[in-house]
Amino acid sequence: MKKPWRLLIFFNVLLLCISWVMAVYAYPKLPMEMPLWLNFCGQPVIKLQKSPLFFLYPVIQSLFNLCFLLAFGAGLIFKKISYKDLVYLNQKRKKLLEELKKEIAFLALIFFNLVFIHIHRSLILLAHEVERGVEPSYFYSLFVILLLLIPYYHMRKRMILKK
Repeated sequence: MKKPWRLLIFFNVLLLCISWVMAVYAYPKLPMEMPLWLNFCGQPVIKLQKSPLFFLYPVIQSLFNLCFLLAFGAGLIFKKISYKDLVYLNQKRKKLLEELKKEIAFLALIFFNLVFIHIHRSLILLAHEVERGVEPSYFYSLFVILLLLIPYYHMRKRMILKK
């Protein structure tokens, strides 16, 4: 049986590493005054002197990944399937449902990592005055894709339950 979630874990680790490499590489090249916060909804861009606070975003991203994995492991991300549904399921279907949960969770985490990377990249480019901030179409499309994972999960779950 294929386990695509294992590949998704690899890509999550890769994205986390990319975020840290990007931060470590960009930090020495930042100007003396750097932005710490972007203007998302008309808020002013918060600027300060170059400081290690620049690494706040990869730290938060790393903590988010850790909390997400702990919440998934504790069963806080997906609601339990009712006992009535489980009675009719054989072991193969139960296994497929568990695999689906892992796949969706790690796929969602990839998109969260992409959001963090985009925000941090936007801060770097804003510091060098190359861009004005986040690319709205890309930024919001990541959230739309995250939201589309919900009906995708339910559709696949129903397919497994009806087999």
